Amino acid sequence: MDIVWILAAVFAAACQTARSAFQKNMIFKLGDYGAAYIRFCYALPFTMFIWIVWINIPGNSIPNLSNYSLTLCFLGSIFQVLFTYVLMKVFSHKSFATGIGFSKTEVVLIALLEVIILEVAFSYPLIFGICLGVISVLFLSFAKKGETILGTLEILFSSMISISTIVGLLSGLLLAASVVTFRMAIISVDAPILDKSIFISVIAIIFQTIFVGLYLFYFKKDQFVAVFKYWKPSLPAGICGTGATFGWFLAFGLATAAEVRAVGQVELIFSILISIIIFKEKIKSTEFIGIILLAISILIIIFNKL
Repeated sequence: MDIVWILAAVFAAACQTARSAFQKNMIFKLGDYGAAYIRFCYALPFTMFIWIVWINIPGNSIPNLSNYSLTLCFLGSIFQVLFTYVLMKVFSHKSFATGIGFSKTEVVLIALLEVIILEVAFSYPLIFGICLGVISVLFLSFAKKGETILGTLEILFSSMISISTIVGLLSGLLLAASVVTFRMAIISVDAPILDKSIFISVIAIIFQTIFVGLYLFYFKKDQFVAVFKYWKPSLPAGICGTGATFGWFLAFGLATAAEVRAVGQVELIFSILISIIIFKEKIKSTEFIGIILLAISILIIIFNKL
């Protein structure tokens, strides 16, 4: 089943990269919070449709969720909502690729949480791959500012106590908490992997749509109205969000969250390609080096599992 979760993680990363690009493109019309909301509210109808079709296929069923599983799903949704807002703030002040890069500090935090909470034991090659991946992501976050490898590292180290670093670490911690609690919810359910991953993704998106919707309605009503005014250009973010959620949740049910998200860091490579093709950003030699290191880290993890 290793190849299944690897492919699911890559698929989720591709969908998430596209979704983030659509969200970034809508910030001007919807604002930060409105652009964050479309990933939930416009994913809900597509997610519900897929789930309804799925449960009507002979042999499939609706899993029984315990209060424990629902609580974990609730907490995971809260953490992801908070992460999304922090990340959208990063998008407003940094380049697209850099914003994605800051969010990727969560991988090593996920590994730590899984070791502490779930008592997961990682092999040394896997630990090396995860650490190399995190270092590569951090390097890429500052690669645009440095002309050489040493120059980029100098900027990285000198920025360790900056606001951007603090925001990046906060977003990473929130996403790590979300991912681990979602995985705990999935593995706590006794049901076929597709039945439970699809159903829990539906529950999670319902929670998130309600939470963020209520907040926007009461505190950001202009952005709430704009979300529905510009529903057509917002739909692609919802479609891609549906694909990303299904991919991640399927992978979480088959492997540790750290492994899944480490492979999912291929999203950063995808995001740089989007930055070049859509947002017309130019790639520097330092960014290319970071991409190579990140690709090596992902291959180490994949070959360690195959």
